[in-house]
This record gives sequence, structure tokens and C-alpha cells, in this order.
Amino acid sequence: MIRPAQIDDARDMARVHVDTWRTTYVGIVPDEHLVNLSYERCQASWIEHLSNPKGGLVFVAEAQLGQIVALASGGPLRETLGSFDGELYVLYVLQPFQRMGYGKRLVTQVAQALANKGYHSLVIWVLKDNPACHFYEGLGGYPTAEKVVEIGGKQLLDVAYVWPDLAIFRQGASSSEGLPVK
Repeated sequence: MIRPAQIDDARDMARVHVDTWRTTYVGIVPDEHLVNLSYERCQASWIEHLSNPKGGLVFVAEAQLGQIVALASGGPLRETLGSFDGELYVLYVLQPFQRMGYGKRLVTQVAQALANKGYHSLVIWVLKDNPACHFYEGLGGYPTAEKVVEIGGKQLLDVAYVWPDLAIFRQGASSSEGLPVK
């Protein structure tokens, strides 16, 4: 089930956030940075984000027994990029639940919520070496810009994947992977 995140979800969201970083970015981000990620700091950050009425949209995906296994957030574009106006800030799916449709449903949910708020397009910044780049391409996104970011003292290349028209997420959204939306 996909649903809006609540403050009470912050502890589980922090687990998904940190654990996803630790599995996705091995060999990409310095090991020391991954080891130093903190569930407590991440939980506090999610509580702050969810408490802020201007914090954007946040959705979680639950597996059986209400276990949060994935999350996504989005809102207004944080950094000007052409005429794009919406941004998918994060998408985290625990490794055992990847390739099960959770990511696609979450991206679709964020995109549709942004469209309902009057946004027309979507951007997500992804580390170039992130294996999820193929996932975004499979959803119809394409790379359009690059920038250098520093994580853990290492310079890395970030790529902007874009969808110029959010209407792409309205087509076939109700049948995506059989996951109900609440």
C-alpha cells in the first residue's frame, strides 16, 4: 500500500533511508560516509521535514504487516533547471523489495500529486554511478544536465533525469504492479 507519510513513520523511514544508502552506494560513496550515517539523525531530519507544512510531499510504501519498505518525496524544484518546475527529491527502496514495483508506484504517486498541485514537469538528481539510473530511464526519464557534488569528501557526478510532461504518469497508473494506493 502507498500512503502519505506521517510523523510516526519517521523511525521506519530513517531505517529505509540509511539502509538503502548503505546497499546502493557501496563502492560509489566513501565507506566512511556510509558507516557514519545515523538512524537517529536521519529520523530527526524526517520528523523536521514532515512537521514543516512547506516540506513537500512524502509517501511511504508498506509491505505485509504494515512494514515500511520504501519512500519517496517531492515538491517544487529546488535548483533552477530550464523550464522544469517539480522535483522528485528522493526515492529509497530497501534492497529486498527492489524490482517489485514499489519504486514505480512511488514515483507515479509523487508525480500525480505534483500534477494535482499544478506542476507540469519532473526532475530527479541521481549519482551517475547509481544503478537506479536505468530504472529512471525505464520510466521515460532522460538525462539532461550534470553537476559535481561532494559526498564524504569525494567529488561525484550528479545527473538530472527529467520528464517534461507529468501526463506520462497518468497513463496506466492504476494498474502499476497491483499495489493499492490509499
